[in-house]
Amino acid sequence: MTRPCTSWKSPKDPWVRLSIIQRHKSRGIKTWYLRENDHGHISYHSLGTTQKSVAQQCLQRLLVLRFAFPWENPQPMDMASLIDRFIVRPSLKKESAEQYRIVLQHFLGWCRNKGISDALKIGTDEAQEYYSGLSGKSARQRCRVCGIFLNWVYKRNKLDRVQPFKLIEYRKTAKTVRDSWSEADMRRIVEAAPDRDMRMLWALMAYVGLRINEASTLTDENIHGKAIFVVGKGGKFAVLPIGKRLAAEFALHGPLGNGLHISKQRSIRALARVCKILKIEGWASNHKFRHSFATNLAAHGCPVAVAMRLMRHSSSAMTLDVYTHVLQEDLVKWVDL
Repeated sequence: MTRPCTSWKSPKDPWVRLSIIQRHKSRGIKTWYLRENDHGHISYHSLGTTQKSVAQQCLQRLLVLRFAFPWENPQPMDMASLIDRFIVRPSLKKESAEQYRIVLQHFLGWCRNKGISDALKIGTDEAQEYYSGLSGKSARQRCRVCGIFLNWVYKRNKLDRVQPFKLIEYRKTAKTVRDSWSEADMRRIVEAAPDRDMRMLWALMAYVGLRINEASTLTDENIHGKAIFVVGKGGKFAVLPIGKRLAAEFALHGPLGNGLHISKQRSIRALARVCKILKIEGWASNHKFRHSFATNLAAHGCPVAVAMRLMRHSSSAMTLDVYTHVLQEDLVKWVDL
């Protein structure tokens, strides 16, 4: 038995496929080779043995060594300072930065309790343990933010790593069916708004289906005749018609000036108070205006293609799967036929 070749160096990419093969068996040469498939680029390295068992052992050792030792030797990275740099990036919106700061400060506190200060010491086990200690619907979103942060750390320092939150096992959560407001309830809520600005904000969400961020930043420059020009989620531009109900609100309480600039928190607190006064039960949130707008479209038999355009969804499947819930009174109506 010949001694296997040890001059081969492991690839920097830990996900390169490795296998063993006899390249020249038809010519009577039984030497085994290591086959390296680097995203379609094939190369071979002689293992210096004619015995398959030895070649397999060599392959197994190489695989173990590849994952046992890191391919970079970076300096320790202080989590607290990295979080500060991550949040103040010019590319990060102010509202997103505030949400990220809250999540990452919680994650930083957890790491400190575990004696972890180096961002590179966070592995899959730590990520899984952090997720397991979280509860509620926001657990997965919190881990997503932590993963975005670690991804930024790796790319910023040119480290070839997969962020650990991508590899953990998440709990399966049951899909909740949300209730909707009827047209009458939305009109009552809008009319009971505590002030003029809040009324216009709610009217924009209730009568044209705008998101809270879109409605709060809408200005007079975005309104042209009987249409609203809006740049929505993902930077998508759309032109939405102004219906009779919204036109009446503009006539009574417009214009918008440079925007309403009402925060999500302020709006939802006012919304909770109004719903309690009006005795409108169920969950209350800013997004429920948009949700109810789409549900009422479906209840009136609006074609899916039209609803998709009004809601500005990228596919009709999203419109059907998420927003076409029917109201309780519609269920009763069809049962009593």
